[in-house]
Amino acid sequence: MSGIQHVGRGRLIAILLSMILTGCATNPATGERMFSLISENQEIEMGRAYAAQIAETMPWYDDDDLQAYVERIGQSLAATSERAHLSWSFTVLDDAAVNAFAVPGGYLYVTRGILTYFNSEAELAAVLGHEIGHVTARHSVEQLSRQQLLGGLLGIGSILSDEVRAVSGFGATAIGILGLSYSRADEHQADSLGVRYALRDRYDPRVALRVHTMLGRQTALSGGRGIPNWLATHPSSADRIDRIHAQVDMLSDTELAQTRVLATEYLTAVDGVVFGLDPRQGFFQGPRFLHPDLEFTFSLPDGWQTVNLTQAVVGQSPNEDAVVQLALADTSGHADAAREFFSGEGIRSSAGRRASVHGHPATIGTFEAPTDGGSVSGVAGFIDYRDRTYQILGYTGTQQFRTYEEVFRSVIGSFDRLTDRAALAVQPLRIDVRTIQRATTLNAMVEDQGSPVSADELEIANGIEADTPLSRGDQIKWVVGTLPPSGDRWAER
Repeated sequence: MSGIQHVGRGRLIAILLSMILTGCATNPATGERMFSLISENQEIEMGRAYAAQIAETMPWYDDDDLQAYVERIGQSLAATSERAHLSWSFTVLDDAAVNAFAVPGGYLYVTRGILTYFNSEAELAAVLGHEIGHVTARHSVEQLSRQQLLGGLLGIGSILSDEVRAVSGFGATAIGILGLSYSRADEHQADSLGVRYALRDRYDPRVALRVHTMLGRQTALSGGRGIPNWLATHPSSADRIDRIHAQVDMLSDTELAQTRVLATEYLTAVDGVVFGLDPRQGFFQGPRFLHPDLEFTFSLPDGWQTVNLTQAVVGQSPNEDAVVQLALADTSGHADAAREFFSGEGIRSSAGRRASVHGHPATIGTFEAPTDGGSVSGVAGFIDYRDRTYQILGYTGTQQFRTYEEVFRSVIGSFDRLTDRAALAVQPLRIDVRTIQRATTLNAMVEDQGSPVSADELEIANGIEADTPLSRGDQIKWVVGTLPPSGDRWAER
């Protein structure tokens, strides 16, 4: 027996060594050796799958001209890259978050939120070039390959050692956490490649530094809260900024003189874009949530933390021991949606009962489901309204269920048609590009005209200081519109 076991271990180690040796590849963008267990065809298939998921969960911004503008710039940059043969795509997402990201295979995304803070085509090109760099250098693929290798090491270690077997679950969790953002070396490389692609397409690479400045000012304005998504997944640092400076400083005056910024063209493209969260997609009026487009409202308990996400509206109790969430049900029709939920794997439930919530047909029932630490219990409501079925779940630890059961039922019972005319008519704030008619400053304009956003926000959006002199003929981004009747700063999460 021991001899057979020894041979088995030897084969596993041989397989692992083979994985390491055959996993060496050439980085398409740098020509350097890199570790990859994923072929280009596999990478492309993965990217298609990710893109399909994104299309289902993150809506595109409804502006064909803006979509075409970003697509054109992205395609022009990608054509200068070492992987021009990929089927590149560039999409603007209808999201107020300041973010941009890429998935394997050449699928790139920017949010309308980040677009409202750029002030030139060159700034957009800097961010797109950076994301293209992550794809051309196959950074995601290399990370996934290392996760596969480490997973293999843990699996083999579990066979060879009881100690490794005991911690292998923790190792798998750690792998997932480490994969949430790029390494410092990846960021440096993407920065360098971004400058390369910008120069090849005749964009001024120096504006990349303005993007970092803008993100830093946003973070400072929020007091460290609500850090821009792009900064969270692409951590900035003095070292990164210094490296970009050094790369740009190596360029000659002749090279820089041939580059372009294209501020006017960019401002024309973003004129009219929604600024901040779009109240048409739902907003809070105290604990009450109102959705003008879908024409419904419901109320969460006073004092609960709330957030309006793309796929759900979520509330959490002050003690963080109970949650309520509203989303569209996967199955249409309250009875079918309830049947599918209550018959789910591991769920123990009471029979859902037919009900009427403000005249809307519904099914409501209680449930219990096991978790790693015990079990959760809650109330689930499924309500038919205007050709859609809404699912409202309230859940907590089973021991606390009796404390929260009536709270959950009250939230479900608060769902109703939205009839408030002011709420139904609310419109989002939008960018309004203006040409300065006489010498002034942002501060003076805010004092003279009033603004739904602060001078600080206008500073960041325009990349200037509030007391920076503005001359006749200058263009700036102003924000127009009226805040919803909420009393809260709805444009921040």
